[in-house]
Amino acid sequence: MSTLAVLDELPAGYFVEETPRGILAVHADAARALHEAGYGPDEDGALVASELAGRRPLYQFGPAAPVAAQAFLVRRFSHGGLMRWLTGHRFLSAERPFRELILSDSLLRVGIQTPRVVAARAVRDRGGWQLDVMTRRVEDSVDLGWVLGAMRRGELPVPARHRMLEQLGSLVRELHLHGCPHADLQPGNILVNRGALESEPPSYWVIDLDRCSRRAELREGERQANLARLYRHVARRDEQHGPSLSRADAARFFRGYDPDGDSWRRDWRAVRERHAAGLSWHRLGWLLEQLFGGRRPDPRSAGTENAAAPSERS
Repeated sequence: MSTLAVLDELPAGYFVEETPRGILAVHADAARALHEAGYGPDEDGALVASELAGRRPLYQFGPAAPVAAQAFLVRRFSHGGLMRWLTGHRFLSAERPFRELILSDSLLRVGIQTPRVVAARAVRDRGGWQLDVMTRRVEDSVDLGWVLGAMRRGELPVPARHRMLEQLGSLVRELHLHGCPHADLQPGNILVNRGALESEPPSYWVIDLDRCSRRAELREGERQANLARLYRHVARRDEQHGPSLSRADAARFFRGYDPDGDSWRRDWRAVRERHAAGLSWHRLGWLLEQLFGGRRPDPRSAGTENAAAPSERS
């Protein structure tokens, strides 16, 4: 009998290993590689810090690990904002990585691309839990934050720019149609194939599904609030580093989000009104987080020439 009720909801193909200190749910296809790499319910094995880390810690298996294990990335959960200063990486509940695994599988089944979760883990840590999710790498991709920097510098061909923004709108539309308002919908949590920067059709992946959920249907206010979250993160970068998107770009996004033209005017007006109403509070929150949250800046936010594009993220 499992110690966590959520483990009874795991999709087919996963099994659970438990020790007094940890709980690991792992897909059968990855179990051997992880075992050989020394990764288990309470052991990290050959994990090392990854150069792909942005604002959240990422880990990968070093060169001594089996080649199969090197195709995986581990995201270690961390609190946002001031909570990071108070609690570090410890959580009261052990359920979150397993719920993310279940949601990831659910989105993949309806055709929304997100990295396949191969393992989820909770390890006891000083009265709380340290939480991990392990996914397959998304090869040869960059995050949308880096893409916005390239747009800011005028480096993207206009046809590629138009295709990427319209397809981005379609991606968010699919999320909302399937009842999933991403809890942290922002440029760093959306990946696109590197080939889309030139002539290939854009292909997007949604990452970091922590605290996300699905419901039968989203209300209009929920959709608009989620759109406003994405807009807020883009506007924050533009305020710090200069404009990246034009009104025509916003129109391209909404062409993908609302192809029938039924709601985009109402949605766009609501997004701007929500942004204006909350801007002062958000600026205060950003300042407090910068001063006390201990969150290191992501160099890709600036989109400057020396902010190297990552080859993949998770």
